Amino acid sequence: MLQPSRRPDALAVPHHLLLGPATHGVTRYAGEVAGAAGAPVVRDVGRLVAGTPVHLHVTDRLLGRDPRDAAAAVESLARRVCLTVTLHDVPQPTDGPLFHERAAAYGRIVRACRAWVTNSWHEHALVDRWSAAGARGTVIPLPVPEVARIPRIVGTTSPAEPVLGVFGFVYPGKGHRQVVRAAAALRRGGTSALVRVLGGAAPGHAEEVATMLRLSRERGVPLEVTGRVPEGGVVRALQRVTVPVAAHRNVSASASVNSWIAAGRRPLVRDGAYAREMAALRPGTITLFDDATLVPRLEEALLRPSSTWTAPDADLGPRLADTVEAYRAWWAAVHR
Repeated sequence: MLQPSRRPDALAVPHHLLLGPATHGVTRYAGEVAGAAGAPVVRDVGRLVAGTPVHLHVTDRLLGRDPRDAAAAVESLARRVCLTVTLHDVPQPTDGPLFHERAAAYGRIVRACRAWVTNSWHEHALVDRWSAAGARGTVIPLPVPEVARIPRIVGTTSPAEPVLGVFGFVYPGKGHRQVVRAAAALRRGGTSALVRVLGGAAPGHAEEVATMLRLSRERGVPLEVTGRVPEGGVVRALQRVTVPVAAHRNVSASASVNSWIAAGRRPLVRDGAYAREMAALRPGTITLFDDATLVPRLEEALLRPSSTWTAPDADLGPRLADTVEAYRAWWAAVHR
């Protein structure tokens, strides 16, 4: 767990540079950390004073269409200010044709900044292996959001048509197709399950929704695609499915899994280094599956719906306040 600072009021907080649209997950998270830390927020690079301590949450796609442009932008910034960064969307070989360019770009970013953070040890290992061998950063996990208390509504979904829910943007590798195929397997075993996609297509991936709809028709599986869920309706939407599923193949840090947990749900999560790390960090908050066990895990969850909810005494930390305390202590050490 994170070790909070004993004197958070005495620790300096750098300016936070927020880039990209406020609706982007990385930008939104950066704003949440800045707000909770009481950090000065800057949205225009040109307004930064030379030599100022600055923190930036980095994903290359927010900084340029080409990973090389993103790296160049960070290098330019690092020459002007005292820069620390949090790395998001850390490159891994399953990224596809841009993997090598992205890995090289993240290596340049790590070498340019004064110090860096990842949201998991899994991502830290990816940086070490593919982007900057031997580099050493700090790990500060993503917090589980705190939401207004809403009475749990387990048991309100008709057992005759259970709902398998997948939350977040639709893009290749997110696992939607696997959930549809699993629902088809359940149907062959006598259970008709509906798949509800709580989200819409990620930019540039509209064809993935069309492919998923076609697959569902071919397999005889009812499928709903809600599009973006309004912020105020997320918790209820996540609570109204029978079985929550996070089937990402290439996950390295997941706000969607944390959203399920925040809503009181215990999602089925594809096994992997990151998932095992989170299972150890927050025992009792996720159930692991692999390609061979998804259907049996779904069957077990449908027979025992209470297994898809966290226990009232489950440790859901770190929360945002814990994360900010960890950042404060880290910034104090970096800028000492």
